[in-house]
Amino acid sequence: MKLATLQAELPNFKIRFLTDTDQAELLALEQSNPEYHRQFSPNELTLAEIHDDLTVHPDEIVAAQKQVFGFYLANHLVAVLDILNQYPEQDFLFIGLLMVGSDYQRRSVGSVIATGLMKAALKSDIHCLQLTRVSSDAAVAAFWKKLGFDDGDQLFLPLAENGRLAVTTMTRVLV
Repeated sequence: MKLATLQAELPNFKIRFLTDTDQAELLALEQSNPEYHRQFSPNELTLAEIHDDLTVHPDEIVAAQKQVFGFYLANHLVAVLDILNQYPEQDFLFIGLLMVGSDYQRRSVGSVIATGLMKAALKSDIHCLQLTRVSSDAAVAAFWKKLGFDDGDQLFLPLAENGRLAVTTMTRVLV
């Protein structure tokens, strides 16, 4: 996805690619949502994990297909969007993470970003958005369903502490 295409759909935000130089800022944003991280690990969130959030991608894609966008209001990072282009199929976009800082939640920021993403995706010849969400998180399910996403298969992700986490795929076909 081209940054300019996304920016054109969301002119109230300053949007830019996040890199390793933004680790501290991204760490603060993710720490404002501690419940999210606790679903994956009982340990405190680290800068190494933030580095992984910025760089790790499935083996079957190239690094350039992964993009992490930061959304700024008044020069303050208020949200992050992690996507994989052309994954799992050519005209798909996979949402790895959409997280809004706690001070900006329940103010339509996430909905505005997701709606702008869908408009930018259509302009980029992407016809389907897909994501996985933690199956037990009813609030996240309601958020994406409100935006027209449908539940799909349930999968289990392995966790570092030898556990596993139930996740549900969600899909939205764009027309």
